[in-house]
Amino acid sequence: MMKKIFIIGMMLFAAVTNAQNRASQSTASQSTASQSTAKNSREFSVSNWLPFVQTTPPADFLLNSRVSKAKTFVLNIAELEQLLLHNDVIVVNLPLPDGRFVPFQLTSSPIMAKELANKYPSIKTFDGFQLNKPANSGRFDITPHGFHGVFTYQNNKVYIDPIARNNNRQYQSYFRKDALPLSQAALGRRLSPVKRHLASLTPSLTSAKNSKTQQLLSYRIAVATTGEYSNFHGGTKEQTLAAVVTLLNRVNDVYQRDLGIKLELVADNDKILFTDAETDPFNNTDEDIDVSTEVINNAIGIDNYDIGHVVGTGGGGLAGFGVVCSEYKGEGITGSDRPTGDAFHIDYVAHEIGHQFGAEHTFNGFSGACEENRSQDSAYEPGSASTIMGYAGICDDQNLQNNSDPYFHLHSIEQITRYTQEQQGNSCSIKISSANNAPTVNAGEDYVIPARTAFVLTGTANDSDNDVLSYSWEEFDLGERTASQLDDQTDDGKKPLFRVFPPKNAGQRVFPQMATILSGSSNYGEILPTKTRDLNFRLVVRDGKGSVVNDAVKLAIIGNEQGFSIIEPSVGSRWLGTKQMIVWQTANTELAPVLCPRVDILLSTDSGKNFPQTILANTENDGDQEIELPATNSEQARIKISCNNNIFFAINSGDINIITDGVAEPVKPEFSGQQALITNEDQALTLQLTDLHFLNNQLVDTVTLVNGENYQVNGLMVTPSVNFNGELSVLATATKGDLISDQFILKVTVVSVNDIPQAENDVISVKQGSASNSIAVLANDSDIDNDNLLLTTVDYSGSGSVVIKNNQLIYTPASGFSGKETLTYIVSDGNGGEASASVTITVIAKAAPVEPKKSSGGTMIYLLMFVFLASKRVMTRK
Repeated sequence: MMKKIFIIGMMLFAAVTNAQNRASQSTASQSTASQSTAKNSREFSVSNWLPFVQTTPPADFLLNSRVSKAKTFVLNIAELEQLLLHNDVIVVNLPLPDGRFVPFQLTSSPIMAKELANKYPSIKTFDGFQLNKPANSGRFDITPHGFHGVFTYQNNKVYIDPIARNNNRQYQSYFRKDALPLSQAALGRRLSPVKRHLASLTPSLTSAKNSKTQQLLSYRIAVATTGEYSNFHGGTKEQTLAAVVTLLNRVNDVYQRDLGIKLELVADNDKILFTDAETDPFNNTDEDIDVSTEVINNAIGIDNYDIGHVVGTGGGGLAGFGVVCSEYKGEGITGSDRPTGDAFHIDYVAHEIGHQFGAEHTFNGFSGACEENRSQDSAYEPGSASTIMGYAGICDDQNLQNNSDPYFHLHSIEQITRYTQEQQGNSCSIKISSANNAPTVNAGEDYVIPARTAFVLTGTANDSDNDVLSYSWEEFDLGERTASQLDDQTDDGKKPLFRVFPPKNAGQRVFPQMATILSGSSNYGEILPTKTRDLNFRLVVRDGKGSVVNDAVKLAIIGNEQGFSIIEPSVGSRWLGTKQMIVWQTANTELAPVLCPRVDILLSTDSGKNFPQTILANTENDGDQEIELPATNSEQARIKISCNNNIFFAINSGDINIITDGVAEPVKPEFSGQQALITNEDQALTLQLTDLHFLNNQLVDTVTLVNGENYQVNGLMVTPSVNFNGELSVLATATKGDLISDQFILKVTVVSVNDIPQAENDVISVKQGSASNSIAVLANDSDIDNDNLLLTTVDYSGSGSVVIKNNQLIYTPASGFSGKETLTYIVSDGNGGEASASVTITVIAKAAPVEPKKSSGGTMIYLLMFVFLASKRVMTRK
C-alpha cells in the first residue's frame, strides 16, 4: 500500500538535533578507536591454513556461496578467533584462489553500536590492507559462524568464507567472477518495482573534477529478520545477529568506499531479530514492506534509527524510493531462499538499500526480470548491467554476467549523493569530520574518431593525501531500451554500447578489451559504434576512503563501412628479411573531420600483449608503407598502427611469422626461360612452376598470368580461344615476398585439330512424274576448317531412286507417286570428320485435265461466221 509523504517540521528538527548529538559522540569514539590501534599487533601464520581436496561436497542447501572454482583450506579457527577477538590490530596471512598467501593487517572497525557490541563480544568486524600494497584492501569479520573476508587483490575481488554453514573449519578462497547465482531458482526471480515516495533524482551531469569530501556520513540502520531467516542461520539471536553483521559488513565495504556512507547497527537491534516464524510480525513475503516501518518503530523507537530493512527467505526485493530519514524509512525488504554470501549481500541487500537512498535501476535491457523494471532516465548500462543497481544474472540472454560487481555506477553515486546532501537524506546523518582530501581528475581531450575502430581512453588523477587511487571508465549515454542481446549488439546511434568493468589501478581502458581485439571475436557489452553519433564517457576515480570524483570526455564518431584496419600482414603471414610492406584501410581518417595525417607503426612479439617497439613513427597515413624490421625472429608477431594525434588504432588480424636473423635480403625474381608448352586446339593448359626457369634457380612465392589476345587465364590455367590454333603469347609475373618480377612472355603452342563438318537439313519440292532432279545438299553445309566436303553415302528407302552424282543427289520419284518422303545423307571432310543430315522431299501431284462443256454452242459459231463474211464484203467494195 502506497503512502503519502508527510514530513513534520518538528520531526526534521528533532532528527537534525539528534544527529548533531550523535556526531559529537562518534568523534569521541573515533579518537578512542585510533588510540586502540597503538596496541601491539599479532600475526596469524600461513601454517594455520591447510590445503585440502574436498571429496564429498556438502548438501547444496548448506553452502554459503556457490562457486565454479575455488581453493579450499582447513582453518585453525580456534587460534584465529582467539587472536581477532582479543586484539584490535593483527596481521593475518590470507589465502588467494591460486593457493598463494598475502599478509593483511586487520584493524578493528566496528559497525555495531557500542552497546550492541558489548552485548555480543563474539562478533567483531575489521578493515584491512595488504602490507606494503595498501591498494589491496577490504573488510573482515569473526562471528559464531566463523571468519569472513572480502578484499581487493590486483583489481580482482577475493572472498574467503566457510564452505558450509554447519562447518567453521573448512573454507574456500575464490574470485568474485567465479561466483554463481544463489540457486538455479534465483535465475528466475523477479524483483518488484520500488515504492515511490519521491520523484526520480536526476543529478547534474557536470564533472566533479575538484570536489572535496571532508566528512563521512553515518546512518543508524535497524535490520529486522523474519523467523525463517533466523532459523536458516541457526535459530538463536546471536547466530542471527552474526549473519546480519557479516551482511552489513560487506555492504559497508561498498557504501563507505563509493559513497562515504557508514551504516551502523542500532543498539537495540537484537529486539527485531525474530527467531520464531510462527509468532513474528512478518509474512516472509514482499507484503512485509507494508508493516516493516511500524514494526521497527515500535521496537526501536521512531527517533532511534535512520533507515530500516527486513531480511527473510521469501519474496525477492522491494524498497521505498528515497525513504532514508523519512517517515517511511523502514520500507526496505530483501528475501531469498539462500540468504547468504555475496550474491545475496550485494545483488539483493545493497541493491535494495540503494533504492532507499534514492538510486534507480541502471540497466537498459528489457527481457527477463529487466522487463517493466527499467528506469528510463537511469538506463546507462547495456543489457542487464553489471553494477549494484543492475540486474546481472536475471535478464535472460541480456545477462552480462551471473552477479553484480560490488560497485555503484557513477549515476547511482550521483543520485545517492544528491539525496544525502540536498534531499531528505541530509536531515538525519551524522557528519563525521575527515582530513581526507578528494583527488583531482583529468579525463583528457575530446576527440573525433572513425566508427568500427578500436580506441583507448587515458586519464590521470592526483591525490594530495597520496591515497591509492582506482579508475574506471563508464559510458554516459541514454537511448531506446533493448529486448535482446541482438538488440544490444546493434548500434542505433543513441543507446549505450559499453558496459562497466570493476575499477583498476590505472586510468586507461581499451575499447573493446585488448583480449577481444586480439582474438578477432566480439564481447557482449562492448560493441564498437557503427553510426555517426556521440559517445560520452566519465573517468571515475576513487580514493578508497569515500571520495569519488569524475571528469567527462566526448567522442564524436564518424560513420563508415570499413573502419580503420590493417589489411596486410594478415593472420599467418610469413615475413623473411627486414624490409616488408604494410597495407591498411585509412577509412578517410587522413581527411577532416578526423584529420589524422600521420600514424605510428609498432611491433609486438608476444601475440599483442605488449607493443614495446616502434618500427616507424610519424609516417604518412596513406594506406601503405614499406618498413624495416629490427633484427628479430618471432612466430607471435603483431603489427599495430596508431593515429599519431588521436586515440584510435588497429592491430593486424593474427600472429605472423617474422624471420630476419641470418636471412639474406630477398632479390627481385627474374625469368630466364621456360619448358616447351604445347596444348591442342580447344584444350586448356595448366602451368606448373617447374615449367618456368628463374635466374640462379631462385625460388619464387607466386606466379601470376594475365589475360591476353586469343586466350583467357584462371590462376595458372590458360584456355585458348575457341578453334584457335597457332602460338599464344602469355604475359606472366612472379613474386618473392613483396618483390615483383618484370613481365615475361610465355610461348604456348596450340596444335590444330580436325573439326567435324556441319550438315544442315534440307527441304525441297519436285513435280510428280519429273526425273533426275538435282539436289545441292552441300550448299548449306559447312566446315570450320574450310575442308572440301564430299557426299559419301545416301540412305533412301522410298520407291523412287536417289544417286550421288557430281557431289549432288539426283532424285527421281516413283511413277505416279505424290506426297512426302525423307532420305538422309553423310558428308565427309576427307580428314575423318563426318556429319549427317536429312532431306524432306515433297512430290507435287499433276493438275487433272479440263473436259469441254456439253451445251448448244453452234449458234454462236454461225453468228461469228456471218459477221466475218459481212466484213469481208465491205472491204472488197472499198
